[in-house]
Amino acid sequence: MDKRKWIMVTGLCIILLCGIAVGIYTFPRSIDVTLHGVKYQLGTDGAKAGTESATVVIHGVSRMSIWGDRTFKGRVTVVGENIPVPEDQRELEIRFMRDGYGPMTYVYWERVNGHTVGKIYGYHTIFANKDFSEVTLLVLSPVKLANGEEGKSWNGDNGFMITAPTSNREDAVALSNKLMHGYLDHPGMKQLQ
Repeated sequence: MDKRKWIMVTGLCIILLCGIAVGIYTFPRSIDVTLHGVKYQLGTDGAKAGTESATVVIHGVSRMSIWGDRTFKGRVTVVGENIPVPEDQRELEIRFMRDGYGPMTYVYWERVNGHTVGKIYGYHTIFANKDFSEVTLLVLSPVKLANGEEGKSWNGDNGFMITAPTSNREDAVALSNKLMHGYLDHPGMKQLQ
């Protein structure tokens, strides 16, 4: 084989292998997990308060772009939590940020005074490993804003968390710190306790 044909064959093989690698990396992954864990509060008061059982059910599809952006489409349900979003509109699209978190925000429609009105409901914030076999949720709590309106917030000093799979607070905090490492590396942030 002459040099020119050898270079062409080698180039085509490299392009083919790169295409296969990109296809494998970006191929949609079906997620269907039920994780048993705990809900707990951070901080000294939280350590005294203990934990309660929590179950997180995740059904959907996870995708990774060739640029490394991760997206999940589907449902994330915390068993026993009631939310004001109609059951038939609970499909989420979670775009994970570079430091690992994904805001869980529902966009849905409701009839109000004879008109269809678009609504938004901010739920929790999720951190998950690639196959969603480990998750931690920052539980947003209602707060009164400076303008008197209602809002939601989470605090790393005494906020509530749901972490799975785990059966106790110590393991849950360790798993949360592992999943949240990119987020906690920001200035002013510290390891959870």
